[in-house]
Amino acid sequence: MRRRTLTVGEAKILRMIQEEYGPQNTEKDVFFSEKDEAVLFVKARDGTSPIAVVLTNVAAWRQDGTIANDDVLRKEWLHPKRT
Repeated sequence: MRRRTLTVGEAKILRMIQEEYGPQNTEKDVFFSEKDEAVLFVKARDGTSPIAVVLTNVAAWRQDGTIANDDVLRKEWLHPKRT
C-alpha cells in the first residue's frame, strides 16, 4: 500500500476526527486511493465505523470556503447523516 505524509490540511482534519471520535483514529489508519486521496474509515469509541472521510477533499473544501468554518465541518461533515 502506497503511503505519504499527510498535508497540513489533512492532518488538521485527522486531529478534528480524533477530538470528536477518539485517539484510536491514527495516521496509520489512513489509506491512499489511486488518486492519492487520503481516506479514513473513522472508528467510534464503541468500535463502530459510522463514517468514512476523504481527508484530502474535506481539507480542500475547508480551505476554499466550501465548508464555511470548523463548526460547520464538525456538525455537518464529521457526523453521520440521520434520516
